[in-house]
Amino acid sequence: MANEKDIRCIEKMVDFLEKNVIGKTVYSEEALFDLDFGRYEGAYSTEISFSNLLQSETGFTIDGFTVAHENIVETSKPKILVKDLSSVSFFKYEFSKRMSSGEITGLLRFVSSSIISNPSPAEATVSSIFDVTIKNNVFKWMEDQVLYRDQQNIDRSFTSKAFVSENYLKMSGGKLEYGFSAECYAVNPKTLERKRAFEYYSPFIAKEK
Repeated sequence: MANEKDIRCIEKMVDFLEKNVIGKTVYSEEALFDLDFGRYEGAYSTEISFSNLLQSETGFTIDGFTVAHENIVETSKPKILVKDLSSVSFFKYEFSKRMSSGEITGLLRFVSSSIISNPSPAEATVSSIFDVTIKNNVFKWMEDQVLYRDQQNIDRSFTSKAFVSENYLKMSGGKLEYGFSAECYAVNPKTLERKRAFEYYSPFIAKEK
């Protein structure tokens, strides 16, 4: 049974990432969600590539490139397509071991996006990373979006939202699998108070082909 030191071992994490993750691309099936109490239905799929693992004395960084596809339809009869968007985005993961606690924490930073005329909802955002573990060849971590992001509504207005998610990377049948489960929160931009939003997002899974 893995002890507390083993599951928070930087060397084990880097070894797992080098052997199983870096240079790989995973592809998702469509993840479904609903908006405005079911008035709209959305589908989201993506492919994610991991690269540029760099290790320091106390941590490591990874680059992630995503190619995302999203469409939203109004659930009328017949259904009306209201959004159809594809984009490429670049993110950077940064992990470091805290000498004070032995915990590994970090950041997920948005770097750039192909969306120019309509700014990316992730622009100038960052997520804190915590509860980072490696156990039985499953690399897991939590993400909590700091402050908030602009979530575009169907009427093209924007709402302040933040996401909290549980993430993992593992090998399944000799292929890399990445997954996360996310909860969405509405954020008061003045007080930063959060309340659970009404949107529902199904668990996301992407696999190497």
